[in-house]
Amino acid sequence: MKITVKTVAIRPPAPPNAERVIDLPDGAMVADALAKIGLERPDGHATLLNDETVPAGIRAETPLKAGDILTVFTAIKGG
Repeated sequence: MKITVKTVAIRPPAPPNAERVIDLPDGAMVADALAKIGLERPDGHATLLNDETVPAGIRAETPLKAGDILTVFTAIKGG
């Protein structure tokens, strides 16, 4: 299945393209997509699946389907 991955404000070493289509096997989860794009510390990033937040604790159980859009960005910190 093919999904679109968008990365926003990722510091080096960052995935090479800010937006791309990746191919994953049927039954893949959000965690599988993050592993495929090669983020150094995926838990340090926020993720949206079709504009819905996917917390780090459930990425391994959150299934993907063809045509999904996964957005990954640096979590904003401060105080």
